[in-house]
Amino acid sequence: MDWERIQANWPHYRVIAQAYWPRIADDEFDLIAGRREVLIGQIQEAYRMSLEMAQMQVESWQRRQRDPEAASR
Repeated sequence: MDWERIQANWPHYRVIAQAYWPRIADDEFDLIAGRREVLIGQIQEAYRMSLEMAQMQVESWQRRQRDPEAASR
């Protein structure tokens, strides 16, 4: 799934992301607001990992996401 769709449907994907990265606080997800680079930075900070590892995690998570409309059919 392309990131623009995730960003456009952030309220849906935010719940999934919060379950996947529970160390990131609720208010930080408000600040992320669907912005990929901000999510990567928050993962990097919360999990104390390199930029490359955080990017790999987001890429992996992004590939597993499905369109919420397609899932409800």
